[in-house]
Amino acid sequence: MSVAPHTAGPADRARPRSLTAVELEHLAVGARVLAVGTEESAYRVALDWAAAELAAHGPVPLLPPDQLDGVGLCVAVTLAGASAALAEQLPAGDEPVKAVRAVERLVGRPAEAVVALNTAAENALIALATAARCGLPLVDGDGCGRVLPLLEQTVFTLAGAAPAPLALSTPGGDVVTVESAGSRVEDLVRPLVLAAGGWSVVAGYPMDGAELARCLVPSTVSRAIAAGAATGPERFAPWRPRRLCRGRIAAVEQSTDADEEGFGPSHPWADAVALPSRPTSVLVAENEGLRRRFRLEAHNEVLFALADGAVAAAAPDQILILSATDKGVVDVERAVPGTEVEVVVIEAAPAWHTPQGRALARLGGPGPAGLGAGAVAW
Repeated sequence: MSVAPHTAGPADRARPRSLTAVELEHLAVGARVLAVGTEESAYRVALDWAAAELAAHGPVPLLPPDQLDGVGLCVAVTLAGASAALAEQLPAGDEPVKAVRAVERLVGRPAEAVVALNTAAENALIALATAARCGLPLVDGDGCGRVLPLLEQTVFTLAGAAPAPLALSTPGGDVVTVESAGSRVEDLVRPLVLAAGGWSVVAGYPMDGAELARCLVPSTVSRAIAAGAATGPERFAPWRPRRLCRGRIAAVEQSTDADEEGFGPSHPWADAVALPSRPTSVLVAENEGLRRRFRLEAHNEVLFALADGAVAAAAPDQILILSATDKGVVDVERAVPGTEVEVVVIEAAPAWHTPQGRALARLGGPGPAGLGAGAVAW
């Protein structure tokens, strides 16, 4: 499977040739536009980390997707674990390069480019820090086009690329490699991350540039930079959001009988793959137009939206709650009744709208068809 051809847009035409402190400043803003649950202290750590690497090693070339042919080994990089843990257990700074070098040893050849697994929040900054520290270009694209919580939830997986061999590098100096994981990547990696103190840098999905070009979501780095350079509502323009409603949060419901992984025994997806966070419902009363009542079902992110009981939007598209005052993204776990909000939808990359893409995006979580009638009642 390959990603549908990408039509050049403003972000493509304005793509910088290299990333300096100026682009980092814009990326730091733009990468937060679609981020849900960003921990401010952890984000500052990641930003300072990337700034230090740029200052020490100089600008990072930004590699356009159409120039990937002929490029050798490309390695995807991401932060695994809880972002809050990054602020509690500060990085030594060499975690990314250790993870990349470990993958190089497993594959038997040097990396020639770094690609972000996704370009939201800390992950965009850590990918840039990795490229700077390794002296490699950063690919203008990523493996998701949005945020999904599990390592295997990528367009790379949809294209048949394997996450392993992969490597985890921890703030304690440990490096753990996984040569082959099959379909158990998350099962294997999560206990290692917990043992490491709650976070680690993961490098994986090793592939040549030509293979990467066929499956990545293109131009996500330059899109985030363009968004960060804009102001106000224009920051969302690169993603062309569709507004579902404007209204007031009427109630926030969270699971009260959840186990340590966030699941309750009677929950519709209690036997699914464990996800971070816990099941949450945000109820929004529309204050204009049809005056509908929206129910947003979330687990780590908003998975689908119901308008008067009918499905109005669902993953793999990204459903965001925005503050009506500053247009900032509201984390479902910080949603407060009485807050004026807008609910918008950003369409996912084409690969996510295939049957295989929808199934992978739902991995570990519910879809509207999995809920009974009682789940949509107010």
